[in-house]
Amino acid sequence: MATGRMPFVAIVGGLWMFKDDPPAFEAAKQLASEVGVALANAGMGLVVYFSNEESLEPHVVAGFVKALPAGAGVRSIRVRFAESQRKIVRFAEQAIRNELFELNLFAGQDWESPFYRSLAAADGVDAVLLMAGARSTLIAGQIALARALPILAVDKFDGAASIIRTELAINTKDYPSATTHSPAELVAWLKARLKAREEQQAQARLVESNGLKIRAQREKTLWAAGAFVALLSAVFFGVSRAPTPGLYPFLTFTGLIAAGATGALVRSVIWGAEETIPITSLLLGGVAGFVVGLAYLVPQWVGAPGVLVPSATVVAATDKIQFVSAILVAISAGVGFDTVFTRLKKQAEDTTIGPPAQN
Repeated sequence: MATGRMPFVAIVGGLWMFKDDPPAFEAAKQLASEVGVALANAGMGLVVYFSNEESLEPHVVAGFVKALPAGAGVRSIRVRFAESQRKIVRFAEQAIRNELFELNLFAGQDWESPFYRSLAAADGVDAVLLMAGARSTLIAGQIALARALPILAVDKFDGAASIIRTELAINTKDYPSATTHSPAELVAWLKARLKAREEQQAQARLVESNGLKIRAQREKTLWAAGAFVALLSAVFFGVSRAPTPGLYPFLTFTGLIAAGATGALVRSVIWGAEETIPITSLLLGGVAGFVVGLAYLVPQWVGAPGVLVPSATVVAATDKIQFVSAILVAISAGVGFDTVFTRLKKQAEDTTIGPPAQN
């Protein structure tokens, strides 16, 4: 698979209806074993539920294990069973290749819970193999159809699998038949379907991700536009229509906050739409613009208090120049502080926190 993750195929079916027909029973077991070999050679894993002779799983498992070389396929066979089956579900191959098996015990006595829930879950089962079987196989096939999972229904024998296969073949032109295709060809077809489904899911995730980025970008653009309008208003009233000297410090502080917020939000729009939420950039930029802008103004006010002098009656040109200069500094502070915060946040997310190494 493209992701490098082993796909897992649920093995569903029953052979109990062939117990009174030894030739058919042996033929079904042989085909199941050959399918297991093909699945192992294709690099797939198994999800199995029952180990009794009349079930499909033990025969697929036998071929699967036989085809795996020593050291390969660790935990490639997932066994799902209920509490009531704890001492019942056990495959003969566990005695010789126990490392291949991953046991998952479900609480409760009902065997149907782990069976159907694993097929309905969003993860754990990537495809389904059906062969013969009856009611439970038919239900499993319908669940797989509802989830749009790739399904390989073997039609060489009567049973529920043939019903599902007929339903699928109506809508699938190239659906293979066990009467004309070898087990390896059947599994190759299933693997191709898995790959196609994975590509579709990857494309869907990409479309969703792009949609989220676009919405985040749009939201941050609106926030940045609002902050910029506030900044323009502060500059307009601070330069062309300056208020009385008593109100000018308040206008200056407001302008510093708006400038810092504008710088941070514009940076997030251009360089990182999804990294931080707009309110975070607004607050960080506003605080940075206020603090840095004020730090820039304090030394100047010490030498030339300007509008801070109680007796001041007008806002002088030097006061306006100081205001504009501080606004530019605050914008830069907002850009820089939001950048540093974003980098620190990413580093913290990427850093693994654990117990100290033992010497």
